[in-house]
Amino acid sequence: MKEIQLADQGAYNHLMEIPAKYWSKSRFNYFSRVDTLVNNMCECFNSIIVEAREKPIVSMLEDIRFDKGGEWLAIYADRDKYEVSSSQGNRDKFVVDLNLHECSCRKFQLIGYPCEHAISCIRKMCLDVKNYVNKCYKKETYMDCYQHVIYPVNGPNLWGWTQNDDVLPPVFRKPIGRPKLSKNKDGDESRNNGPLSKLSRAGQQQKCSYYFALGHNKRTCPRKCKVEASAKQNAAPQTKKSAGTTRTPNPARMQRRQQQKQQQNFKQEEEHYKL
Repeated sequence: MKEIQLADQGAYNHLMEIPAKYWSKSRFNYFSRVDTLVNNMCECFNSIIVEAREKPIVSMLEDIRFDKGGEWLAIYADRDKYEVSSSQGNRDKFVVDLNLHECSCRKFQLIGYPCEHAISCIRKMCLDVKNYVNKCYKKETYMDCYQHVIYPVNGPNLWGWTQNDDVLPPVFRKPIGRPKLSKNKDGDESRNNGPLSKLSRAGQQQKCSYYFALGHNKRTCPRKCKVEASAKQNAAPQTKKSAGTTRTPNPARMQRRQQQKQQQNFKQEEEHYKL
């Protein structure tokens, strides 16, 4: 929370107004038996076994089994309690109680099946993992939930009539103006949407396409401005034509004039013969 307060005081004040049991995993209760609020658990698991899934089925299962608890070393204390330390060289340690199905990381109690620390203890003692999974994940619980009969119901043609008024849909009121197609966005959402939307360039550093320098674009490039200014200064001034100079004839213009004269003569001859 101190890091959030240093990063954004407004976010810290907003979170402090909400009870911690709704947004902090350290305050979640153990009733739901789930530690996530999204539906991408399959994608998360798939990203972990990227290397293992390319192997044959037996090798893949062995890699997944060892990857789950291979990074932790379990030391038996007494009365089904273990001290689990990291094998990566850091100082992370956790206490696991297999009898109570608890781990100091709180993940064992939160999700209802063994965490990686508890799995390292189960593997050390050669125990069955299924005995440490909560009953809500078992088939018997699923069958108990759907053991009751869902009684059939007659269709509307056999429903009884009542003395009350019919329930009608609300009166439709067409609002003034063109209907809105987009939802009302929050302050932290992007205002551009649709197929022609553009990504915001906030925080991006510009790069000049003239000589590939950072900090400006081609339009405001100082080197390009200097080159264009020197080119204008070195350009020779255009000399004005004097009154006595002769222009070079344009052959296309002369040909058009001859055609126009021939057409005029042809019309005059036609008028003469008509008279």
